[in-house]
This record gives sequence, C-alpha cells and structure tokens, in this order.
Amino acid sequence: MLLGVSSVLVGCTNVAGDAIRVIEAPAERQENLFASIEHTLRASGYECHAAGEGHRYRCDKALRNLFIHQTRAVIEVFPDADVPDSYFVMATRWDEGLIPGELISSEYHSADVVALCKALEDSSLGRCRVEAP
Repeated sequence: MLLGVSSVLVGCTNVAGDAIRVIEAPAERQENLFASIEHTLRASGYECHAAGEGHRYRCDKALRNLFIHQTRAVIEVFPDADVPDSYFVMATRWDEGLIPGELISSEYHSADVVALCKALEDSSLGRCRVEAP
C-alpha cells in the first residue's frame, strides 16, 4: 500500500527532442552570432547562461507550470569539436510531474529553434541545417 502511494506522489520525467541542427558561421561573425542567439532566445522568453568554456549556451523557459506538472523547453548551443565555425543546436522538452508518460507526446518540434535559424539567416550571421540522424 505504501509503495503505491509513494509512486503516485513521486511522478515521472519524460524528455523529447527535436532534430539536431548545425549552425555554420564564418569566424569573423562569431561574437555577433552569439549576441544574436542570446537576444533572439531571450525575446522568446528564454533565460540563457553560458554553460562551461567557450561558446556554450544553455537556454530554458517554462512552457507549463501547473501544481501537478511542469514542462520546460531547453535549447543548447555548443561547438562542433570536429568542424571549425560550426555549432550544434539541440532542443528538448522536459516534462515532470504526475501526468503519466503514456499521455505525453514523444515528439517535439521547437518553433523557437526554427525562428532562431531564420533570424540568423536573415541577418547573414549563420546558416542552419538539420543534421542527418
């Protein structure tokens, strides 16, 4: 009986990810590139901070904040160690709470990453491409 009650109170965590994208940007535009990334994501409601050394950013925002369930979107940007002037962009959705995983979609497509890529291309700071699985 106690085990059943504790499992209801603990809840669950589910993570779904969007397609990985790669930003290709000329070296001379790096500073403007990251200023634009941070500005665009902050304007979309994200809180951003540097994550580690180099050009590594982690941004997140609340999508749902209910007493029984919270959902956050997380966008991470970090350098591709193998290709100079290229950066990976990973977007994930984190669901935590009392809603069972079976009732949450396992698919996630970040409109914010699409808007970020469009803003970078429109300003000629970089170009995004979807990384093949």
